[in-house]
Amino acid sequence: MLGLAFAILISVGIPIMSFLYACKKRRLIPFLLGMVAFVVSQVMLRIPLLNFLGRNSTDYIFFSLSHPFLFAIFLGLTAGLFEETARFVAMRFFMKQLEWQSGFLFGTGHGGIEALIFVGIPVLKYAFTATFNPFEAPFFIGGVERFFAIILHIGLSIIVLQAVVQRKIVYVLVAILIHTVVNAGIVGILPLYISADDAVVVIEVVLAVVALSVFSYTIWIKRKGIFE
Repeated sequence: MLGLAFAILISVGIPIMSFLYACKKRRLIPFLLGMVAFVVSQVMLRIPLLNFLGRNSTDYIFFSLSHPFLFAIFLGLTAGLFEETARFVAMRFFMKQLEWQSGFLFGTGHGGIEALIFVGIPVLKYAFTATFNPFEAPFFIGGVERFFAIILHIGLSIIVLQAVVQRKIVYVLVAILIHTVVNAGIVGILPLYISADDAVVVIEVVLAVVALSVFSYTIWIKRKGIFE
């Protein structure tokens, strides 16, 4: 039950608390833009496109089965391209508040809606079903993964915001590269070379290290006064 509660706290609680905090700080637009950027780039564009290819393209299916390493890189790259491009467009053309805090809330909106859609809502549905078994699903691991994923989204959002503020597209490319490496490694590459028993721990550790490193960088650039 503690694992279930933790997963709900992270994947439902953080988005709600972030929303309330954004309202209090009068930074609701950056938060909402982060949500929209994820929904448009992933839910409306990338995921339907990949599903379409999976149903209709024999070349795509053959590639995914015969070249799992390259396919993992492909999935990671598409995630990076779609999401980081959406971040940049949203910030560049629709976000007027370009302070570090706005980038932070953009990231919580982006990562929060992802956590809510893919973990929060399914977990809540599962918890209220008649067949609920708290020991059946790895709730705690799901909560840990979403926590560090949100931190990573915050870091990537601030890096893209740096690109907008300094007018240097190279930072968008950096965000795409980081996103690609994380997604490709976690989703496809690490499980190819690590046993199933060890994969969960290794994947979460790698995600945590990358997420905290990226976020630490954003703290550093904040202290340098880049967003002032």
